[in-house]
Amino acid sequence: MYGWRAKIGLITPISENAEHAFHIYAPEGVSFSSMKIQFPGPTPEGLAILTDQLEATAAVYKNYDADLVVFGCTSGSCIKGFGWDQECIRQIERASGKPGLTTSTAVLEALRALGSKKVAVLTPYPQATNDAEKKFLEDNGFAVTNIVGMDVSYVRCDGRKMEACDEYFLYRNAMKMDLKGADTFFLSCMGLSTMEIVDELETALGVPVVTSHQATLWSALRHCRVGAVVPKMGKLFTL
Repeated sequence: MYGWRAKIGLITPISENAEHAFHIYAPEGVSFSSMKIQFPGPTPEGLAILTDQLEATAAVYKNYDADLVVFGCTSGSCIKGFGWDQECIRQIERASGKPGLTTSTAVLEALRALGSKKVAVLTPYPQATNDAEKKFLEDNGFAVTNIVGMDVSYVRCDGRKMEACDEYFLYRNAMKMDLKGADTFFLSCMGLSTMEIVDELETALGVPVVTSHQATLWSALRHCRVGAVVPKMGKLFTL
């Protein structure tokens, strides 16, 4: 039987990355039911269009027996500043009647669980979105020592779709980061495939690594009282 431990509704921009990662790495007995939102791109304007669709999309889960409904988008759930993640959760819960969670909320929970205070951040976003994410993290009590946007657009990455950016591309960009003063490294965006490199990055960088996929899965499992330890997912999954 699918979902005998937890059934999780998942709302994301159009991409298969989240479902692919979660079905591979989630423990047995956890299932995901997905909905997609049209997404012009990770600019503040595009993210506003994305989140304008959140409540109507969440309403689809009203008659589904989900234990949790997750808005799986980092920048979309923080773009409007401090408290925006909580407003997104309220929209989800109002529309679906189910408990809600966002990726930004999950990242904050992960950083707090790790005892992080100073974070270096790598993203695929334009500068305006990076500025908004930096302010969101700082307003929630985390110093951002460095935030870097990789040289990609939402449509292209070395001639391919962004979700095709491979482990080599992400790993090499992470290794270029200036981590001076940082106690944690955060690789942001649910549109990137990051689960495969968490453990290797922690070893190479020498600090705990948080990624949007990893933090979202970790938090969602705990909100559903599934306390499984997932191997090779970094220090976060050992807590």
